[in-house]
Amino acid sequence: MKKYFLILAVVVASSSCKKDFLDTTPLDQLNESSVWQDPNLARKVINGRYQALPPGHTYFMMFTATDEGLFQYDDLGSPYTKGFVTPDALGCFGSSVWAWGQQDWNWDKVYSNIRNINLALANIDGVPYVNEADKSQAKGELFFLRAFSYYLLFSQYGGVPLYETAPKLGEDYTKPRNTFEETVNFIVSDLDNAANLMTASIGVDKTKADKGVALALKSRVLLYAASDLHNNGLNGVVTGGYSNPELLGYTGGDASARWQAAKDAAKAVIDLGAYSLYTANADVVRNFEEVFLKRSNEDIFLKYGDKLTDIYYGLDRTPLWCNTVGFGGGANEVLGEIVDAFEMSDGSKFDWNNPVHAINPYANRDPRLYASVLFEGSPWYDRSSTNNKVSVGVWPDGSTGPDFYRTGYYMRKYIDKELGVPDYFNYPGTSTAPFVRMRYAEILLNYAEACIELGLDEEAKTYINMVRDRAGMPPVTETGSALRERYRNERRVELAFEEHRFFDIRRWLIGPQTATAHGVSVSYPVNGSFDNPVFTPIEVDEGRAWADKTYFLPISTDELNKNTALIQNPGY
Repeated sequence: MKKYFLILAVVVASSSCKKDFLDTTPLDQLNESSVWQDPNLARKVINGRYQALPPGHTYFMMFTATDEGLFQYDDLGSPYTKGFVTPDALGCFGSSVWAWGQQDWNWDKVYSNIRNINLALANIDGVPYVNEADKSQAKGELFFLRAFSYYLLFSQYGGVPLYETAPKLGEDYTKPRNTFEETVNFIVSDLDNAANLMTASIGVDKTKADKGVALALKSRVLLYAASDLHNNGLNGVVTGGYSNPELLGYTGGDASARWQAAKDAAKAVIDLGAYSLYTANADVVRNFEEVFLKRSNEDIFLKYGDKLTDIYYGLDRTPLWCNTVGFGGGANEVLGEIVDAFEMSDGSKFDWNNPVHAINPYANRDPRLYASVLFEGSPWYDRSSTNNKVSVGVWPDGSTGPDFYRTGYYMRKYIDKELGVPDYFNYPGTSTAPFVRMRYAEILLNYAEACIELGLDEEAKTYINMVRDRAGMPPVTETGSALRERYRNERRVELAFEEHRFFDIRRWLIGPQTATAHGVSVSYPVNGSFDNPVFTPIEVDEGRAWADKTYFLPISTDELNKNTALIQNPGY
């Protein structure tokens, strides 16, 4: 009885002072006007918009939706590698795939972030900053964040609805897609505004935007916009009678001028003089490993995992998900297609039909292979049973090495072996390195690609060879179409597993060339011995196929139902 009396007394007491209680500000909440009266609170809002961008590292890695890899739960990547994506089956880009996919690329989540960015832009001028430089920086970051968000959408869908202000309650929410050209121009305008408002550098914190970050994203956006997918590709390759080609690319204008704009954008980053290729370690293999593990002037834009909000994200978990199965990994495996793309150390192509190559396929290869991929015999963590090496083979008695799995390859990039075996229960554990969203090598390659498309082969080779020289590889000498192919392979191996391949396949219109998935079968001739392994390339995912509709992603049925003014992409 005393218990019920106490509850009643509390209720009566609460009622008697109801008016006073309602007049107070909740201690755990802030109203909108309070936020925009405090620069520190405004900064928290801006930081939250960064946090809403894709993390890069997830349980599912984007490379396994391409010919770079294979995911253990095939339903996330296979809609794109087998061509059966639909508006109701978005695979890794769906909004309901939790931490397993690329949910922060999803239409709904990106537009939610854009709305919050637009609200911040509407209020940022009223924040009482101590000096105008701080306000200018904050405003520039918001323009950059909006541009980055629209870049996420444009790279998936083409033209999308553009919002300069956040819709108000009760507004008509039906809004048609803007053209591809309008979308690109909007993004570039935001990036120009950002670059003009921000300083050239904000110091060591590469997780925030500065002038260089804005110009680097502009380089990527204009490179994509100039590419075949959005220009020559519209002539029946993708559209196939689609009645709104203006949503997917340019329907007029000067294609060469677009390549010139991409070249100029990359050169603007180079001319800042703020970035350089990482060359701190004389060992070229370890040097390339350290590009992703140590902070340097090669970094342009980074994303750290947040222990509180990104429980399954962050680089510390990536070494676990992508490790060999013998050390608890196997979620994201590497395919033979990317392994075979790494050249021989003399610059010649690797070829399984060459007996010398086939006997020991990992000898005398591009040093970046050893820093990017784990394969049979790779030095690895302490494990006496395998002489501290990766073991993916099979003995005559049918027993297998501890790292045996489907493809025989695993990701090495991003994993710092020197920190020891990653521990699932010790997050953030051994590694706190970030995901590198943009780095200087990409800019050099962007510049080279634009030069190639403009017929400036000698200039292109100069910048390609900067990247190759850092890797310990001989210079390229080709011209014309052969140089283009050599460049594309160089970009493929330099930027492997960094979320470029998914979009490079599309913008180059090479989808049919990527519809294969191979691994390697390794056989040990003598039971119990790792000596003299025999290597045989094998197909590991026979269902792979390319469908031209996947050059663009479909707008989900939910979004089409919410906004009836939207026009779906072709093929869906």
